[in-house]
Amino acid sequence: MRPVMFLLWGGVLAFCAGCSPKAPPRDFMRENVDRWNGEVARWGGSWDAWEKQLGPFRQDVGKALASQPEAIKALAGLDGFLFFRHSLDVLACGDLQKQDEGRNPFPAIVDFNNQLKSRGVDMLFCPIPVKAAVFPEKVTPEAPPSSGPYVDPYTRKLMLELAGAGVECVDLLPCFMAERDKLPPGSDEPFYQFQDTHWSHRALRTAAHAFAERITAYPWYREISRDRTSYAVKEAACKRTGDIVKMLPETERIHYRPRPLQATQVLKPDGGFYDDDENSPILLLGDSYAGVFHFEDCEHGGLTAHIAREVGVPLDLVLGQGMGPNVRVKWLRYRGGGQALAGKKLVIWAISERDLFNYRSPWAVIQIP
Repeated sequence: MRPVMFLLWGGVLAFCAGCSPKAPPRDFMRENVDRWNGEVARWGGSWDAWEKQLGPFRQDVGKALASQPEAIKALAGLDGFLFFRHSLDVLACGDLQKQDEGRNPFPAIVDFNNQLKSRGVDMLFCPIPVKAAVFPEKVTPEAPPSSGPYVDPYTRKLMLELAGAGVECVDLLPCFMAERDKLPPGSDEPFYQFQDTHWSHRALRTAAHAFAERITAYPWYREISRDRTSYAVKEAACKRTGDIVKMLPETERIHYRPRPLQATQVLKPDGGFYDDDENSPILLLGDSYAGVFHFEDCEHGGLTAHIAREVGVPLDLVLGQGMGPNVRVKWLRYRGGGQALAGKKLVIWAISERDLFNYRSPWAVIQIP
């Protein structure tokens, strides 16, 4: 006789004959909200108290910024780390929603999400952590430990507020902090590049896994992955001086030499390099974080390539170097706007966290035709 089981599912007692209980689908939004609320409770009980705990760190960041003219965009940290000035600004700022009109990113992000939802397209927003948020101890000895409190409370506050407005975010910082000190055998590759604004390939692959974990949980994923592509990989290496070096005063640049970079390139089943696909159901709107290792350096091993490797489906990429909020404009201009949403299931909008504060142009509400 087949066993009979009673399962408590979502508060309802369900009858099941000869079956095994299945785990309920993950609620990623709820996990995020619980995490952010838990951080507030753990690190002071309020955003103001959290900021107060970071007082010595924030003061040192402010001193570092004030130590150089604003025209100098590079600041030297500890142990050979260089930092982009604007990436430190976002760690010394206050509540991001209290910026002047047009600087607050919240309305533009919420509106874009609502427009996509009205067209049946999901959206994930991801502020990619700046290097100083992942390695605050390389800015000043006054930094808290990697276990926290995190040094970007107002980015986390904004993500919590976005969740309240129905925008789902991909929160990379916790997994980055968990992985930053782990080195593969025989590797000395840092998690972020010493002399560059961008992540290393280790961080890129960690981010790709986080995105893939979310993508494969969507109900529509089974449909789009029926003919999964099995990608192969190939190790690669190159050298890069780093984009921050050229921002230093000319007399200081001589002290910095190209550093080795490691990457894993993604190959199609025929042995050719991975290609993005404009007809993909998944669109990534990205900045230079999506371009590094994709169109430069080791190449063919960028963020979309590694997401595709994990989900078995190529992605569509619209890249705006340094454009951040305005990559939407490039997408509308070159892909036909609303028509470019045909067949799309998901839009991932992934840009540097630094662009959440005092971005050089307004965070405009942009209408999709």
